[in-house]
Amino acid sequence: MSDQEATLKTYRANCHCAAYVYEVTLPEISTASQCNCSVCYKKGALWVFPKPNDVKFIKGDPATLTNYTFGKRNFTHKVSSQFCPTCGNSIMFVGHLEPPKLGENKEPENGINIRLFQHGQVDVWKLPLTKFDGAASLKPVYEPPKFTGQEPTAEVEGGKLYTGSCHCGAVTLALKSKPLDNDSTEKFIDCNCSICVKTQLTMNVRAQAGYVWMYPNKTQVVIEGKENLGKYLFGRKFGKKTFCRICGVPIHNRVMQFTEEELATKSKKDRDWILGGQALAPINLRIINGLDVNDLKVTQFDGYSVWQPPYVEP
Repeated sequence: MSDQEATLKTYRANCHCAAYVYEVTLPEISTASQCNCSVCYKKGALWVFPKPNDVKFIKGDPATLTNYTFGKRNFTHKVSSQFCPTCGNSIMFVGHLEPPKLGENKEPENGINIRLFQHGQVDVWKLPLTKFDGAASLKPVYEPPKFTGQEPTAEVEGGKLYTGSCHCGAVTLALKSKPLDNDSTEKFIDCNCSICVKTQLTMNVRAQAGYVWMYPNKTQVVIEGKENLGKYLFGRKFGKKTFCRICGVPIHNRVMQFTEEELATKSKKDRDWILGGQALAPINLRIINGLDVNDLKVTQFDGYSVWQPPYVEP
C-alpha cells in the first residue's frame, strides 16, 4: 500500500435539509481552496478536489441538484448540477479554476464544498486556506447586476446607500446603513451551528470564507425579485433562510409571524427572540457590491453548542 493510499480518508457530508447525503474519499484534508471569484465569494465556499469516482451519493440523485452555469459557460458549478433546490446549500462544482490554454485538452476539476462536511470532521475556523485569485483569473470580468428599485425609506444619520445582488441578478437589494468598514460598530459573528457552518446564515456572520450577515431594520432594506427566492424553514421553525432559486446565492433571513396563541406556547426566550426579530431584515453582506467582508471585525460564536435541540447529522 502506498503512502497516499494509507492516508486516504472518507468524509461524510450533507446539505442541511438532508435531501442529499454523500461520502467523499481523498487524502486527509490539511488545506482547502478559497476562491475570490464572483460566485465563490458570494457563497463563501471552501473547496477540495477529489476525483469524480471518489464522491458517492448515499441519498439523493445528484442529477436533481440545481445547476448554475456562469461566465461564458466555461465555468460550471456542478457535477451534474450544483446546489440543493430545497435548502440552497452549495454542494459542488465542475469546471476549470484556471482556464485551459489554447489547444489544451484539460479535464475539468471536480470541487466539493467542505462546509457541508458533517460536524467535527473539518474545523473550518482552524484549517489553513490556499488562496486562489479567481477574480483576476476567470474571464470575462464579472459585472454586478444593477439595483433599479426604490431606495429604502429609513433615515440613517451618516448613512450610505449600498446595493447588491445574487450572482445572476434575479434578486437585487439596496441597504441604507452607516458605513460598513473596519471601524464599524456593528457586531459581526462567525457562527458554527449546523446551518451556519454549511452556509453561514446567521446574525452578522463571517467565517474564514463564510457569509457575513447583518441585522438592519426592515426600513433599511429593499429587495427586488422576491418571486425568485427559495425559502428554507428549518430547526425550530422560527425563521426562513432565502436564496436565489437560479444561482443559489443566499440573500436574507425572514422571521416567521406567529399569533398570540402560538406565541403563548413558546418559552420566554423563544418569544423574545421571535418578537425581537420582527422589525429586522437580516441580509447576506457578501452580495453587497464593492464591500470586502474580510475587512470587517468578527467574533466567533459556538452556535453548535448553544442552539438546542442539537442538529442530527443524517
